[in-house]
Amino acid sequence: ALEHHESTSVVLPEMMPKEAIDKTITDVVSHEFFHTVNPLKTHSEEIHYFDYADPKMSQHLWMYEGGTEYFANLFQIQEGLINKDEFLQRMNEKITNSKNYDDTMPFTVMSKNVLQDQYKDQYRNVYEKGALLAMCLDIELRKLSNGEMGYRDMIRKLSQRFGENKPFKDDKLIDELVTVTGYPQVKDFYNKYIAGNQPTPYAEYLNMVGVEAKKKDTPPLFWFIKDPNQTGYNDKNNTFIFDESSALSPFAKSVGFKITDEILALDGKTIDIQKMQDFINYAKSIKEGQNVTVTILRKNGDKTDKIELKGKAILDKMTIESLQYKANPTPAELKLQTQWLIGKK
Repeated sequence: ALEHHESTSVVLPEMMPKEAIDKTITDVVSHEFFHTVNPLKTHSEEIHYFDYADPKMSQHLWMYEGGTEYFANLFQIQEGLINKDEFLQRMNEKITNSKNYDDTMPFTVMSKNVLQDQYKDQYRNVYEKGALLAMCLDIELRKLSNGEMGYRDMIRKLSQRFGENKPFKDDKLIDELVTVTGYPQVKDFYNKYIAGNQPTPYAEYLNMVGVEAKKKDTPPLFWFIKDPNQTGYNDKNNTFIFDESSALSPFAKSVGFKITDEILALDGKTIDIQKMQDFINYAKSIKEGQNVTVTILRKNGDKTDKIELKGKAILDKMTIESLQYKANPTPAELKLQTQWLIGKK
């Protein structure tokens, strides 16, 4: 995407089915167009006077990218593009994905130093935890204001206070947020969860809006690594690949799978990006102890070998949390939930 002050240009590859492209366009444009407000109209001096030869990063990727990603999803509810269950599922996925990163690393420190090696691997968390921080701050503002103010209102007031030609001081943003909202409690939130090292209590904030977390044991989709969220797709080979820091599952160890191997097929069923759900459904149908054959690509010096690994499926169950709306929320929770999701006062 190419951002301008009043417009956004987006280019997407036409390699997906039309339905997937339509959904992607909606998600991408919802995110990218909001950048015309944040950070183009709300940014610090580091962004305003950006030096491409000697870049100095801002502390506030939680707002520039995280807040934008959050609003891109909230906006779709308010415009009827998704329903509230779909929105909750998206936030649940972000909570799950955020657990792949360091939850005690202050977001401001990561953001300021993201170009350095020890921080750069944390960058993708701006779209996960960054969005969740904005969500919790949104709920906090709704609670403090009796539904009168949310995250979007805060950003609108901040953009009116500054604008595209007037940057704020990077280390003074929190003072500006207190000024535009009128709530000193925002500073407490910022110091604990954004600039501090305290994990954000998502369950506590979601409880305020009538949402609860339910735990259940489930077999992972793929039984090769402990955390399926560290699975990637290699479109060159049409294979699944894994983060090399991932922990191998008992099944993977039993058949001699290596973390650098690429999965080409399961019981002869190959991976096709356009028929991915068929592959997923088959993988989910595998039973404990069932004989399975995994076809992999394994690098061997300058060449790549195609190998079949055979063994009995070990469905190492994992505990996952799923968010759901309470069946009987209190009137206060239901009111705040409506104000949060619909934006009505």
